[in-house]
Amino acid sequence: MQHPRTSVMTGLLAAGCALGVVALTLKAGEGSHSGLDTALSTTTGFLFLLAGAVAHVRRPANPIGVLIALAGVALFLEDLQFTTDPVLYTIAVPLRAASSPVIAHLVLAFPHGRLRSRWERLLVAAAYAVVLGIGVVGLLTADDPRDLLAVAADSQAAPVVGRALGLAATVISAGVVVVLLYRWLTGRLPQRRLLSPVVVIALAGALTSGAGTALGEGHPLSGPLLMAYRILFCLWPLAFLAGVMRARVGNAEMIRLLLERDGTGLAALVQDDEVWKDSRSIDALNAAAGLVLDNQRLTDELEQRLAEVRASRARLVAAGDEERRRLERDLHDGAQQRLVSVVLLLRMAARPSGAELPPELRALLTSAVDELQTAITELRELARGIRPAILTEAGLVAAVRSLADRMPMEVALTVGTVPRLDAAVEATAYFVTSEALTNALKHARTDRADVRIEVAGAELRVAVTDAGVGGADVEGSGLAGLRDRVQALGGELAVASGAGGTTVTAVIPLAAEKP
Repeated sequence: MQHPRTSVMTGLLAAGCALGVVALTLKAGEGSHSGLDTALSTTTGFLFLLAGAVAHVRRPANPIGVLIALAGVALFLEDLQFTTDPVLYTIAVPLRAASSPVIAHLVLAFPHGRLRSRWERLLVAAAYAVVLGIGVVGLLTADDPRDLLAVAADSQAAPVVGRALGLAATVISAGVVVVLLYRWLTGRLPQRRLLSPVVVIALAGALTSGAGTALGEGHPLSGPLLMAYRILFCLWPLAFLAGVMRARVGNAEMIRLLLERDGTGLAALVQDDEVWKDSRSIDALNAAAGLVLDNQRLTDELEQRLAEVRASRARLVAAGDEERRRLERDLHDGAQQRLVSVVLLLRMAARPSGAELPPELRALLTSAVDELQTAITELRELARGIRPAILTEAGLVAAVRSLADRMPMEVALTVGTVPRLDAAVEATAYFVTSEALTNALKHARTDRADVRIEVAGAELRVAVTDAGVGGADVEGSGLAGLRDRVQALGGELAVASGAGGTTVTAVIPLAAEKP
């Protein structure tokens, strides 16, 4: 769909080209201007038209293209004063300095296409009002037969009006240069890059024009300085064009940037900042944002895989606990019961049954019963080590108390309010306590240990402390496997060991509480 400003731009270009041809003809036929001066002024006007057209094609929503083209049209309007036609001359007289406020407007609005501060708007409004006002005064007081609206013709008015226009142009130029310098000095690097060509030409033009005017027409340097100013002025539309070519995205149009990587949309960045004005900045930002998004995507994938690994380890722990329960059940209900039955049968066989058994046979039966009793005791201890039945039936606290009662050392047990917990949590806490007490009994050279079990928030905390010789290492004991088991449930196991003793601490999230 055609942008609404396109029709305006089309009209400006058509009018500018027609006016350019007319202005060139009038200025060349007037005879008071050199060929170089005529060529430079005409070239400058057409360059403004060209720069405006390119700017509009690249960013039709940005009004800067219209302003650039309007500057070219204003330059050609100024040359209509050289006509001999009274109607055309009457129209041209108030526009003898029409380019000054338009170029001031253009410079202050570049590259956004809008005036951003109240002082800029006041300066531009004053420029239009003063220049056009002085032009109207000159129209009303001109002593020229071509002026159809002269109401107070005065031969002395023309020089006064000319000097007033010159002074107004100087003041406007100074104000524009000051604003440009302030914006350049306070701006960030992308903004400076865009403004630098415009600022350089504005400063150089102001210096050459001011110096030439100050020296006067009779000074030998005034002519070259004024010619240098005209050449610099001719380069100005190229400076605007260079800025337009470098500014790939402007705030007036582009607020949202869709980032893509390998043809796939990644994210939309919303920004209203000077960084968007520079092509290199946007490329760097695109690359950096792509890296950040790639890194975030990889982090998310890694976290997802870690979650899957944790879930897998938790399932393995649960499956291992279930297998422990099955094995303990099978040992208790199977092999252990059969051995008890054999003991009973052997005791029945050893009883007197009318005839005394030979002493050798009786001793053999008694020895067999003792061995079986020992085997039953060992089998019961083995089943209890796999997973004590009391842990399943009565819970963690009862199982730890039973464990402490069986230990051949003093165990001080401190228990907070601990409800029935998830089976995997209870089993892990029990085995950590059992392994820590066993290590203290075997290696710590102490006859006392303290066990503390409590629920804090959403975590179960188990701490086993002894006052032994220390030197425990989680990597070199049975705690290494238990640490993996604790971590599989999302918890942590720590061992602090020194000359004053060893503390084994396990913190396990409450996967699921039971009533």
